[in-house]
Amino acid sequence: MNAFAQSVARVLEVDAIGLDDEFRKTEGWCSLHAFGLLVMLENEWNAPVGMDAFAGFATVRDLFREAFLSFAAGVLGVPRGALNGDTVRGSIPQWDSVAHLRLVMEAEKRFDTYYPLETIPLLSKMDDFLV
Repeated sequence: MNAFAQSVARVLEVDAIGLDDEFRKTEGWCSLHAFGLLVMLENEWNAPVGMDAFAGFATVRDLFREAFLSFAAGVLGVPRGALNGDTVRGSIPQWDSVAHLRLVMEAEKRFDTYYPLETIPLLSKMDDFLV
């Protein structure tokens, strides 16, 4: 479980949670958990999310995408709005080959995850990083 999923599990008061789990279906789900997730996104992951956007999220992966896109925007030096899950490497000038390697290395560190060397060239869009 990566560091982001661990943060979500802590807020939801569960031992573990997967990226494809529907967070609103966890035992004991309540509005306090929703508030906790919003605070966690903003304070721990620098990914503030409005209520309208949050209402459209279903899985932990949806939350992780927001945290990752905010993180990636910072690494690439672009506004958060310039990125979405389908943003492809090379579609913005800032995401060149050097920035790609920097994004991989910093994501591994920040999210406590690992991208095997042979998969790094295959990370061609933002959503590919959500493992």
